[in-house]
Amino acid sequence: MKLTNFKQTDEKATFTLEGVNPQMLNAFRRAVISEVPVMAIEEVTFYDNSSILDDEVLAHRLGLVPLKTNLKTYNLMSECTCKGKGCGKCTVILTLDVEGPKTVYSGDIKSADPTVVPVYETIPLVKLMRGQRVKIEAKAQLGQGREHIKWQGGIASYEEKKKNTYDTLVESFGQLPVDQLMSTAFDIFQNKIDSLNSKLK
Repeated sequence: MKLTNFKQTDEKATFTLEGVNPQMLNAFRRAVISEVPVMAIEEVTFYDNSSILDDEVLAHRLGLVPLKTNLKTYNLMSECTCKGKGCGKCTVILTLDVEGPKTVYSGDIKSADPTVVPVYETIPLVKLMRGQRVKIEAKAQLGQGREHIKWQGGIASYEEKKKNTYDTLVESFGQLPVDQLMSTAFDIFQNKIDSLNSKLK
C-alpha cells in the first residue's frame, strides 16, 4: 500500500491510497463514522425551563452539541470500572443556568472538565424572553456513532481514480483532531482483525 498527496488541517485530511481494495477502505470508513468514541450529552436533568421549548426538544438540542473529547481520560461506560453507574472516569457533568432576555448559545454551557467543552460556542439553543429561565444539569458520556448520530466524530469517503487507487477524505466534526480520529479508527480496525485471527486459530 502506498500513500501520496497527503494534506491535513486540524479538521480535514485528504490523501491518495494505492494498492488497496474498496473492502478495506470501506471498513476504515465505517470505523471513522461508527466506531470511534466521542463525548456527547446523554442525560439532562431540568430544574427550571420556562422557555418556549419543551424539555425533550431542548434536551435533544443539547445532545447534538459536539463536545471536545479526551480519550486518554475517559472510558466507555460499558468498559468502566463503575459498571455503567457513571463516575469520574466515564462521565462529565455540565451545567446551564441562564435567564432572558437573551439567545442561549452552546458557549453558555459550563463543564466540570475544561477539556470537555462545546467545540463551537455559537450554536444557538433557545431564545429566552424577559423572565424566562433555563437551569439544567447534564451528563456527558463517551459513545459511538453506531448507537446515535450525536456520537459520530466525523465522516470519511473515497473515490476510485483507477484500479486499486483511491482519493480519500476524512473530516472531523471537531470532537477529535482529524489525525487522532484516523489513528483511533485504524486501531479499532486492527483490533477487529486481530480478534478475528485469534478466533480462527
